[in-house]
Amino acid sequence: MSSSAHCSGSKFLGRLKSPICSSNAEQDDHQLPKFEHFGEAVEIPHGPSSDATLECVRVDMMQNENKSDHHCHLYEGKNNILIVRRAQEFQMTLQFNQPVNPSDKFQIEFYIGIDTNVFNGTKIIVAFDGSQTGNWTGRMIQEQGDECVVGITPSADAIIGKYYTNVAVISDIGISRTQKDSGTDFYLLFNAWASNDEVYMPNEEDRQEYVMNENGCIYQEESGGGRQWYYGQFVEGILDICFQILDDSHMPLVNRGDAANVCRIGSAMMNSQDDRGVLVGNWSEDFSNGTAPTFWIGSDQILLQYASKGPVSYAQCWVYAGTLNTFLRCLGIPARVITNFNSAHDNSGNIITDLVFNSVGNQLELNERLTRDSIWNYHCWNEAYLSRLDLPADQDLGGWQVVDSTPQETSDGYFRCGPCSIKAIKEGMLGYQFDGPFVFAEVNSDVYKYTLNTQTGKTELLSVDKTYVGKKLVTKSIGGNNYEPMDITETYKYPEGSSKDEETMKNAERTYKSHMQYDDEQGVEMTLEIPQERVKSGQNFQMAVVFRNLSEDTRTIHGLLVGSTIYYTNIQRAQFKQETFDVTLNPMETSRVQVVVLAQNYVPQLGCQSNLRFVVTAKSLENNQDMMAIQIVNLKGPDLAFAMSGPAKVNQKVFVNVEFTNPFPFSLRDVRIAMQGPNFISYRERLYSVIAPGASITWMESCVPTRSGNTMIYAVLDCSVLGNVQGNWAIVVQA
Repeated sequence: MSSSAHCSGSKFLGRLKSPICSSNAEQDDHQLPKFEHFGEAVEIPHGPSSDATLECVRVDMMQNENKSDHHCHLYEGKNNILIVRRAQEFQMTLQFNQPVNPSDKFQIEFYIGIDTNVFNGTKIIVAFDGSQTGNWTGRMIQEQGDECVVGITPSADAIIGKYYTNVAVISDIGISRTQKDSGTDFYLLFNAWASNDEVYMPNEEDRQEYVMNENGCIYQEESGGGRQWYYGQFVEGILDICFQILDDSHMPLVNRGDAANVCRIGSAMMNSQDDRGVLVGNWSEDFSNGTAPTFWIGSDQILLQYASKGPVSYAQCWVYAGTLNTFLRCLGIPARVITNFNSAHDNSGNIITDLVFNSVGNQLELNERLTRDSIWNYHCWNEAYLSRLDLPADQDLGGWQVVDSTPQETSDGYFRCGPCSIKAIKEGMLGYQFDGPFVFAEVNSDVYKYTLNTQTGKTELLSVDKTYVGKKLVTKSIGGNNYEPMDITETYKYPEGSSKDEETMKNAERTYKSHMQYDDEQGVEMTLEIPQERVKSGQNFQMAVVFRNLSEDTRTIHGLLVGSTIYYTNIQRAQFKQETFDVTLNPMETSRVQVVVLAQNYVPQLGCQSNLRFVVTAKSLENNQDMMAIQIVNLKGPDLAFAMSGPAKVNQKVFVNVEFTNPFPFSLRDVRIAMQGPNFISYRERLYSVIAPGASITWMESCVPTRSGNTMIYAVLDCSVLGNVQGNWAIVVQA
């Protein structure tokens, strides 16, 4: 897909003297004159020259040495183009037609885009005579015969993107330049290793995890279960695609040195809700016109497909987050994927999650028409590590920032969210850009439950739950092969009920809502207990409704339990169970109601989902106390097994097997299986028309590993009645 970006501005000639360039790609066809007379407009004054004409005949960008020094050695590409990071010196070797004399004058010119100039950072001139025209610096490292080795240090706020290079020799009458050569082009990225770069991250272990690690885990269960994800930020072509995304967004080149701005553009461009972005969202069960979100292994296949065909179908929150993580890490911004369990979606903008229920006899039913807010089982977003130079320095709001590309609410006219300081969220400081109130509600809003009087249309406050939302936030632990979840809840919020938590809530409420008082001393406490061990799909299990009478009076309870299959967004797919019960509680007594859940009831209603929701509503007949409890059961799908024909060695063929057994009493049809392993096996896919009940399949593929060290094989399986089946296998490739 060719970039549609361009240098815009021709329609506004009365306002703009020259176009605003928003394309890094157009420069590939742009050529500067080989010789420029001083009679024409020149931005740099000339100096004395020698009698003989000096000419640069060869430029060596020293790709291998520089890429290694700049932690860019893992970027793959056939042309071995130079990739470096800003605010750090890289070296070049220049060969001239004769030794350079003291009277000779030459300079190196770097350009990004077209219609460049030195005032906005799109044209950089580095001289070696002690003069300086910008924030980039140069030094002469070595002179030997007709060769010079020079060092170039881009500024800490330099524009990221693809630059082209000219060596210019200055004479009395003009400037003679080397011809444009793709071999002297280079990419400039953000630099987490440079202390004066806004993305600087001081700890090396953190940099290795959040910039260099290609493998990750996106968690979908509080217990730590989730899906392995291949970011693939170093795969050939991905870097070009990331810059193409910036071009497709029409982001002016002059703004691309600002990491916060790049994050914000990335957030908007990962979804195609209101632009020609990367991913098309789909929260239904019809994925016939694309790929099911559960079938993606990683980001590289998504981005490669986007570059060739345009917006890619389909995505849900973890796909958006995984792909944005690749985009950020590829450009040099430290990033990680976060999962927030019980994530609120505040549509009304009051930083409260309001749920309205109809009272039907002794039962409560959610009024979906009046309830605008929602609570997802989990929601995934990204964090990017930035110093936030756009916020007041005395507030120290740098560090991890929320960036969310799942299209939920618009921000400044586009579906995007962030970057938003986590420190600001924790303190309830919601006035700083960007999107603080929405993020705060996701992790720390109180849940207000109301009952609706259908005759009068009035609502009455039923209960307030201060602990349900933002129950737990996790990310992958630091360490290449460490896939244990790291609990980061305390970075977003203080312990519930603490004095600091109360202060945070007051800060937030001061601007965005009036505090509502609620007396929750009702006498009976109800909870819903689910199995501690994860339930396998197709397995029977038991759960319990627990009542605790905290009063000195006898209580008679009438209750209703409803079981449903749901999407992870907490939207009901189908109801499969309904059970009523009556309990009499003596003063201070605890009673348990056992509930049996049969697979024969829920499996036919699952579809490709793997979540069960149980809602218990109950009423104390003596004092009309209404109670409600909700629990989600995440079902564990079947396993994929792996085997290999022998030890894996670089440049030697080996065979890999993926095995699957259908554990269900029904056939699986049109089953797709895919596998991929970085530097081990390229993306492969296979279709099985039918897998009978109890039948097993074995898929064998040959591969030739290309790099030694630790790697991972990923595999996924998907069909219309079974989704989210995945597996991975860590292996070591011998040299």
